[in-house]
Amino acid sequence: MRSTPATTLVIGGLISSANRYSAAAFSGYNNPSSSLSSPRTDASFLRALIPGTASRSGGARMLAAARNDDDNNPLGAILDIANNLFPSPIGGTIGTTTSKEGEEVVRSFIDALNSRNDPPSVIASRFFDDDIEYVDTSYYNPIRGVEALSRHYYLHAVSSPLSTFAADSSDVIVVDDIVSSATTTSSSYGGDDGTSKVCVMYHLASSTGGRDIDDTTAISFYNLRGGKITRVFDVTEPSSPKPGDAGLRLLKSVSNLIGDESIVMATSGGSEDDSDGRRDDPSISAVERYFDAWNRRDMKDAVSLFAEDCVMRDLQYDDAFHGRDEFEKHLLRVKDCLPSAFNFVVDDIAASSSKAGVMWHVENDGDPLAFTRGCSFYVIDERTGLIRSGFEIPEKAPPKTGYLASIASKFESEPARVIPAVMWAAYMYVLFFSDGILPGANALAFEQRTWEEVRDLSLNFFLVAPSLGLPFSPVVHPMLEGVFNLLLAWAAMFAGFLSDERDDKPNLLPFGPMLVGMQFLTSGFLLPYLFTRTPETSSEVYREDITGDIQSLVGEWRPLGGFLGGVGLASVFWGIFARPEFGGLSERYGSFVDLLSIDRVGSSFIVDLAIFAAFQGWFVDDDLKRRGISDDADEFVIMRNVAKYFPFFGLVAYLTARPPLPTRESSEP
Repeated sequence: MRSTPATTLVIGGLISSANRYSAAAFSGYNNPSSSLSSPRTDASFLRALIPGTASRSGGARMLAAARNDDDNNPLGAILDIANNLFPSPIGGTIGTTTSKEGEEVVRSFIDALNSRNDPPSVIASRFFDDDIEYVDTSYYNPIRGVEALSRHYYLHAVSSPLSTFAADSSDVIVVDDIVSSATTTSSSYGGDDGTSKVCVMYHLASSTGGRDIDDTTAISFYNLRGGKITRVFDVTEPSSPKPGDAGLRLLKSVSNLIGDESIVMATSGGSEDDSDGRRDDPSISAVERYFDAWNRRDMKDAVSLFAEDCVMRDLQYDDAFHGRDEFEKHLLRVKDCLPSAFNFVVDDIAASSSKAGVMWHVENDGDPLAFTRGCSFYVIDERTGLIRSGFEIPEKAPPKTGYLASIASKFESEPARVIPAVMWAAYMYVLFFSDGILPGANALAFEQRTWEEVRDLSLNFFLVAPSLGLPFSPVVHPMLEGVFNLLLAWAAMFAGFLSDERDDKPNLLPFGPMLVGMQFLTSGFLLPYLFTRTPETSSEVYREDITGDIQSLVGEWRPLGGFLGGVGLASVFWGIFARPEFGGLSERYGSFVDLLSIDRVGSSFIVDLAIFAAFQGWFVDDDLKRRGISDDADEFVIMRNVAKYFPFFGLVAYLTARPPLPTRESSEP
């Protein structure tokens, strides 16, 4: 990575310490002849569905106009020949086979996302290197490895444009412009021969009506080697209303905290002589010199690299900046707010003679600042070498919305998920924080009697210790023991639905660990799993598809229902007949009610039984679907209804009688 400073300032960001503020104030692209309220014209959305034509959308045609419409220029053929003969001023060779192949791979990837024809695992393995690093700035951490990327695609569809779409979504990616270049050993920005770089500017549109979707402009940067994508960085514009000058005011406050003596920062070479050399070096492009001037805080030099009638768009603002004068005022305003210790570092550039895509981040005294990355896309006048227009997007500041978007999409597709979500919030509040709703002190009071009761019940798990008369087995009210062990058997019975977790159907909360958690906090783990789980889409699932050999064995073990049903039945009998010192049925029932009137743990067990009864049926329809049984299959109506509406023992009967999942071996002809 070359330590050349990057582009205009980023507004937004955050203060991670006194000196760690994520700056943001950028300028970008808009068509001079188009409406200033949008960075693009109406999308030619249908082109996004046709392989190889997405880049000729409205946005692409607009960019072509900004380049003086060279595609229709009689000198275009001569320019194309020149581009193939002479190297790019920014690393790589323009028009080489490697760069063209890289661009085609990226286009094919976008076409695959738009088509919805291939499952995410196929998309991940077809286009990406095994060691892919996939940076979606909607999330906090990069995704590393093709297996992790495949899981991400299954898990987070619709959370961001490059996270794939839901099958019923009408959204498509419309490529507004694209630039690619090859990396050579002489390149200033990393890589080696045989690699290529591609930068894409795009937005989303609806394929049913041709409507552009607001606030979806994005830029992504790709690195490729051997026909596979090795790295992706994707950043999208902030939602409206745009931050505007609010970010600048916050930056000014941070600058005052840091202590800004208006020191002119040196460039990567560290001397003014180096800066002068870069300004005069004909091999350094206008884009690179612009970044360099920014870090020297020389705004006169910065704007001199732009055409007089340039149009710059900062996605932190609603409107574009028109012409050098207006743009210079913006840069000077940002300069006054920017701490002098902040430096912009260019990470990579994909460039041709008429376009450049830049990936960058911000550093404070040489230390990278969190959440200050970004991408820019520039259109360059080939005759003068000046920048005609630019479009720049900084990384969004926390909180990151990727996971929230994933969960929200599930509620949108299945509004009934609100029920377990609300129930879980109420359950956690009542159990742990409330006083007076349930008997006894709240869980945070840490009463010694409460924790002794939990310990004693745990020692008598599944009634093994008291049945065998083991000396360490404590004496507990038999009805409380019965309720406790019935509840644990019920929770364990959900293991019969372990086929709900597969490589092609991961869940935000993995089912295996959630099952274990149910043995400790029952509904506290069941309910969040229900409202975050991935809906079932497959009607052809094999036993081998279940994640984990043990999970496959337990989940499809036919005696599971009978065994746990026996434990539940034994728990009922234990509560009624065991420990004769607690008297007959009437006496022990009365003492049990008295216990519940002062006991938070015991009363919460009763609540858990009611919740399990209400929600056990939520697994059944999808489980039958995996076994090839449709909702309207008449021969399974009774089994379905028994499993959904008869608490506990209906589930026992279902797990015992349901059709097994086939194996791949048994399905072979």
